[in-house]
Amino acid sequence: MTSSRTNDSISRRTALTGLGATGLGLAFAATTLHTAAQAASTEMANHPMIGSWMAGNIPNDITPAHFDADGSMATQGSLIATGPDGALIYYDPAIGVWEPVSARGISITFTWASRDATGAVIGYTTVDGYPIASEDGMSFVDDGTKVVITLRDPAGAVTQVIKTVPPVFGVRMTPGKPGYEEVHAMVAAHLPATPEAGTPTP
Repeated sequence: MTSSRTNDSISRRTALTGLGATGLGLAFAATTLHTAAQAASTEMANHPMIGSWMAGNIPNDITPAHFDADGSMATQGSLIATGPDGALIYYDPAIGVWEPVSARGISITFTWASRDATGAVIGYTTVDGYPIASEDGMSFVDDGTKVVITLRDPAGAVTQVIKTVPPVFGVRMTPGKPGYEEVHAMVAAHLPATPEAGTPTP
């Protein structure tokens, strides 16, 4: 009996020691994760891409975009367009996420659903981009060389992948200055030259 009790004591002590070690391990892991999360949060909160921007790549596609310190983003493009068959297409608001990839650059992914006139989903679009803020943090450029646009059918199956698009430009919005003139000027400076009147086009 004594021997059994001793063995039981040792077993309980071993089990409790193991639990204690596991608890300490979990506590240490939680502290490490919390510290890493705080560091990432600080890095994101201080990133120059945080804020609201006026952005686009063609004159008819200048819209606001917002990057939050928690890694979320939202952008508002056109809500309605005409499809290839002439039917109207309606777009849900785009929402996405971002993360830093350098001191001034970020990786973004945002998506939206396209709908027909009845409200039925006819497809999904996802954009992966890589904007980089200017040194003063007042503008950004995504040169389009790493951009990937993925189109999906209503069931989520990929139907097309588009790579390399025209550059996207952004200007930080500030009180009293939404940035329309500045971003239009940036876009215009990078558009192909318009032939003069009477000049034959190829």
